[in-house]
Amino acid sequence: MDPELTSLAGVAAAAVVQQLTSSAWERIRSAVGELWRRRHPERAETVLAELGEAREDVAEARRAGDDQAEQEVVDLWGARLRRLLAADPGAAVQLRALVEELTGAPAPAAPQQSVTMNARASGRARINQAAGDIHITER
Repeated sequence: MDPELTSLAGVAAAAVVQQLTSSAWERIRSAVGELWRRRHPERAETVLAELGEAREDVAEARRAGDDQAEQEVVDLWGARLRRLLAADPGAAVQLRALVEELTGAPAPAAPQQSVTMNARASGRARINQAAGDIHITER
């Protein structure tokens, strides 16, 4: 999966869970419902019910001062959002907008990676360089 989408899913999960018990609840519920209806309309109502359960879990974790339980909810929703983005990368636009709305800041992009390659060949040598997968077939 694209590292930027993986990062977005994690940031979005944290933002959503952080705001589950706030006045943004209805907006979050609506946005998550829209995301699932776009790709998996048959699962949208189930996901919304699970989001409601997550809201209750977070409220209970906060009352008990259980940071680990709240982090588990973040991890669960991060995994769900990663799977959703893997199936529908176009949903990233909506998810970025939700993160921006909830946090007041743009969703961070994945860090850019740079690759520097140098090669020197002589005689009949062949050099193949790639910054990713490389498939070489000879006839």
